Amino acid sequence: MKNIITFIFATIFLVGCGQNQPKVPTASAFKFDKIDYTHIQYHQPTKFTYQSPQDVEKKYNEQILDALQNNNLLDQNSTDELKISIKHQREFGGEATPLKSDRMGNIWLYYNIQIIRNGEILRQYISSRERYDPGFFGNLKTIAMQNTDDKLENDAISAMARHIIKIIKEKF
Repeated sequence: MKNIITFIFATIFLVGCGQNQPKVPTASAFKFDKIDYTHIQYHQPTKFTYQSPQDVEKKYNEQILDALQNNNLLDQNSTDELKISIKHQREFGGEATPLKSDRMGNIWLYYNIQIIRNGEILRQYISSRERYDPGFFGNLKTIAMQNTDDKLENDAISAMARHIIKIIKEKF
């Protein structure tokens, strides 16, 4: 009998602990300065020239800032601060082999989006490694090793900025 009562109380305790706490409401618009950007690149091409990491960071900042403004998500007087960290990785064809190519292969993205108020994280969305998918013809171009300019990377930046805004609108 004692074991049954102990089991019942343990079950009630665990069920009670498993209840979702209500989320603290956030502002409808956020204070935002700039992204925290990290550029990852293991191979340094010599045959083709690509945009600098500073240019990539600038494009991310401009596009995210524009998207926040266009979606009425930006308010520099808000008590809630939006923090976005992006790790942008360039991968080149054959990079993991002795037969490296200077042609861009994939763009991999890692990101973290937070809403912070008074130093406390109210909301957070963390992404693990995501590959930018340029679509059927873009993937064919990558397989054929035809990416020798900044188009693939610029398309990835634009898609990522749109994706981040979508997450903020849906999850925050």
